[in-house]
Amino acid sequence: MIVLSKRERETLREISKWSCFYAHWQPKTRAKLEKMNLVANVEPEGKAENYQLTKKGRELLKQLTDAGAYS
Repeated sequence: MIVLSKRERETLREISKWSCFYAHWQPKTRAKLEKMNLVANVEPEGKAENYQLTKKGRELLKQLTDAGAYS
């Protein structure tokens, strides 16, 4: 399993709650998650960026939730 900092775990969970998670919200942490392929921009080129969890990100979030990381 991938090891994430507390801030990265919280940002991953926060992104999962929003239908639109823009690039200017927690930009450094979101960029780190993007490098790990846990989140990706789902909007086409030229539109405002909207980041959502990738399949890998959703699986990791489920593992973290099952392990009690958000208790």
